[in-house]
Amino acid sequence: MRSAISFGLAALIALGLTAAAAPAADALTGGTLVVGLDQEPPTLDPHASPSAVTYQIIASVTESLLYKGRDGKLVPWLAESWTSSPDGRSVTFKLRKDVKFHDGTPFNAEAVKANFDRIVDPKFKAGGARAQLAGYAGTKVLDEFTVQVSFETAYAPFVTYGAAGTLSMVSPKAVREMGDDVHKRPIGTGMFMVKEYVAKDHATIVRNPAYARKAPWSDRSGPAYLDAVVWKFIPEAGTRVTTLESGETQGIYLVPAQSLPRLEKNSGVRVEKMPWPGVPRIWLLNVTKPPLDDVKVRRAINHAVDKDAMLATVSKGIALRAFAPLTAVMLDDPALRQYYPFDPAKAKQLLGEAGWQPGADGVRAKGGQRLELVLNAIEYGGGVEPTVQLIQSSLHEVGVDVKIKAQARPPWYEDNYRCATHGPVMFLRASDPDGLYSLFHSSLVGANFNWSCVKNAKLDQLLADGRKESD
Repeated sequence: MRSAISFGLAALIALGLTAAAAPAADALTGGTLVVGLDQEPPTLDPHASPSAVTYQIIASVTESLLYKGRDGKLVPWLAESWTSSPDGRSVTFKLRKDVKFHDGTPFNAEAVKANFDRIVDPKFKAGGARAQLAGYAGTKVLDEFTVQVSFETAYAPFVTYGAAGTLSMVSPKAVREMGDDVHKRPIGTGMFMVKEYVAKDHATIVRNPAYARKAPWSDRSGPAYLDAVVWKFIPEAGTRVTTLESGETQGIYLVPAQSLPRLEKNSGVRVEKMPWPGVPRIWLLNVTKPPLDDVKVRRAINHAVDKDAMLATVSKGIALRAFAPLTAVMLDDPALRQYYPFDPAKAKQLLGEAGWQPGADGVRAKGGQRLELVLNAIEYGGGVEPTVQLIQSSLHEVGVDVKIKAQARPPWYEDNYRCATHGPVMFLRASDPDGLYSLFHSSLVGANFNWSCVKNAKLDQLLADGRKESD
């Protein structure tokens, strides 16, 4: 069974490195914070985005029913309380009565229903949100501020997803009236509002002066201290670091590993290292595209790539090794460490057993066809990420010619949806192990994030069964 579901090359989980100018001793009112991001989001619509950077920008613009803190505990946010049914098929939320969207419309039970119904609408191109509402049976408005969200079967992770940015609330009126503009200016309930979005440059959010509540992550009630936050899109890593050092930005994300020692020596900079829960950086192998439809080829790839070398050279020792399609902070079972050790000889043996024999140019061939794979990679402005290059060089050593298809995010996503390449290198943040449902369930081929394009009935059943487990 292990070899039959070898769908990806799990490499490592890089720590989320954020650098910021050292804070002042006392909080100040007013001013603008400028933050440099490693990429531009495909959309700011929380229900449509497949990208984590969207939720960095709108984390204070849209709010969720619940909030999950760093301690892992769920606390109320837009919902005052919640109760799960004994059979695990529904959750009832009591909502706050003092919340309005930025356009002045009330946040209430009808708004929650409209948000969830929108996500599951087949005509709407949802991002990761749709997988989080798989099996959705509907939302029932019990009164103006009480809703019951139901599912076809028991669905334990839903309460956790109630704290996810993907299921955060946007104004139903704005969705109806704004059309495509909602992708650039979602209307939420948070302490900041989107002022402008300039493609390929920046997004600006400004303080919501009407915000009177206490956010669960704040130590005070009322509006934010800052007047505005400008999120600059700076894909080239070196340039991003330079903007921080020069003062052009006051924070950056992500910090390239090679720049970390220099920044840590800078007394004016604070670096935060945060392990990511979810799916590690992984090459999702498209099992429908030959020769990856042969499990021996997929297993060979896993043996051919030196993950420890990635830790040492790409991540400079600041990443945690993953031994499964979940990060080490989520799953670190010692029994998993025995699988797929770095073993080029084993990789060559498996490729030979699959009929791929060494060619004169060093690339293996079978029936006159060279062993070529197309890896879908994101172009970050200064080239593709080093992980992709290391995969390419490692596989060349065992006779596999990896062609890197470097492209901007929109066509990168489209190729993934169409299963057009041999798969992308990607990662997925998820607050629950149920993130594997998004990655491997058959219903999400052509959507987010089953980009290995696998359809396996036994695996589907295991993933569905996992959703019923409360522990």
